[in-house]
Amino acid sequence: MAGVNPKPDIVRTDLEAHDHAMSIPISQVVSELTDLLGATSVAVIGGVQETRAVHQWMTGREPQRPNALRFALQLATMVSTLAHREIAKAWFHGSNPRLNDQIPMLLLRDPEISASMRAELLDAARAFSTRS
Repeated sequence: MAGVNPKPDIVRTDLEAHDHAMSIPISQVVSELTDLLGATSVAVIGGVQETRAVHQWMTGREPQRPNALRFALQLATMVSTLAHREIAKAWFHGSNPRLNDQIPMLLLRDPEISASMRAELLDAARAFSTRS
């Protein structure tokens, strides 16, 4: 399934989302994240001040934090569908009770994000993606 967009009404499982985010070029990661979250959010997650860098990442410049961007894409594709991209924005921008009311996007911008916080983010995305 890597590199293939899901049907609009299907949310990727955590394994499918991981495989997809890890198997595509970083420029495509940035492009998909920008489609889901917007350039400003991608800039925050990528640790830069300007969206100009985000646009440069889509055209060949290597981002400073590619792993954070890949992880963000994994989370974003777990919590949204192509038909409801606003869901991903809301999840990334809103305080999350499963994360002690912290905001996922701001947690991801931390270059020193701990393994336990990564696990908490994944757990929160899993819980959200399996909601009824």
